[in-house]
Amino acid sequence: MKNYSWVIPFLLAPSLLLADVYCKAFKSYKLGNTIQARQELDPLAFKGDLRAQNLLGLVNLEEKNNAAAKRWFQSAAVKGDAKAAYNLGVYYYALGQNSQAEKWMHKAESLNEAKLALGVLYTLKDESKAKAYFYLAAQKGNTFAASHLCAMLINNRTKSDEKYAGYCQGNDVQASLITGAFYTSPKKYGSIDKAIYYLEYSAQKGNAEAMNLLGDTLLKRNGPMDQDRALKYFLKAAEQGNIDAKVNAAWLYYTGLRWTRDSKKGIDILNKALKYDHPKAQFYMGLLYMKGMAFSGGTVPKDTAKGLLYIKASAMQNDPEDLEYLIENYRNDPKIESYKKQLRSYERDKEQVKALHFLSDEC
Repeated sequence: MKNYSWVIPFLLAPSLLLADVYCKAFKSYKLGNTIQARQELDPLAFKGDLRAQNLLGLVNLEEKNNAAAKRWFQSAAVKGDAKAAYNLGVYYYALGQNSQAEKWMHKAESLNEAKLALGVLYTLKDESKAKAYFYLAAQKGNTFAASHLCAMLINNRTKSDEKYAGYCQGNDVQASLITGAFYTSPKKYGSIDKAIYYLEYSAQKGNAEAMNLLGDTLLKRNGPMDQDRALKYFLKAAEQGNIDAKVNAAWLYYTGLRWTRDSKKGIDILNKALKYDHPKAQFYMGLLYMKGMAFSGGTVPKDTAKGLLYIKASAMQNDPEDLEYLIENYRNDPKIESYKKQLRSYERDKEQVKALHFLSDEC
């Protein structure tokens, strides 16, 4: 009888080789070397490797080539790759195309992340279904799903919701904060009004983090008296020792409207925060020196060299707003590529902790 045991390792060798190439590409991607990652992924993707196609979609997203990202996600998704279908759903959600997002999330429904996403999507049109999907995801250990479910029940609880009560035992303040924070990026995740709705509950219960975030969200909305309300929340949070709120109040004192302006007080607060190397205080002070802001009671003379020093000090601490400023205004800076890579790394790290984030096969 012939022994064909030698055939097995021979057949496995190509798949092991492909896995090794994928791992190299994945490592390049995680290090932010998107050009190298794309070069390593292209041969695999064109051979039909679904993991590679999905990861190539993520690489293209980082390179701001959204059309190519969509094509690769869809290529893998139609062949049954659940993570690619989920990523395509997140892609469409980010564009505000919720019907398309829902379609692809249903194709990825085997993933717990997709159950969560469907909960978010159904909050817009069917709260009963939204709660059901959040419950399914919460049962599998998704803490954000449990928080969002609990936050929804605070002011809208029916008899049929009693089965969810076990997820809402004394954590309503934190649940509202987490849910409100989710909605604070309206271009990607939804609604300033929803953010304010949830954050107000937590802020009124005395949560300093919610107060600061609510103030920042009110400034983004910038409706009648929103600046005044924002300042009040910043100051309440500052009284509890929240240094971010102190810095936000300082910026509003210096640049706000007539009834919120107190430039001397703003400068005093910023100078105190600078002693602790607070990155946002460094960025704000840098902007003031770059512009040469002059108001009665607190003047910052124009000094671009000094302003740039503050801004670069903030960049060293990974402040994203600061990095974006440097990339936009100092394109000939010898460190411009380093700033871009630093910002991409920051954005990728932040993406991974969001409730809805892109997925890839680990290696």
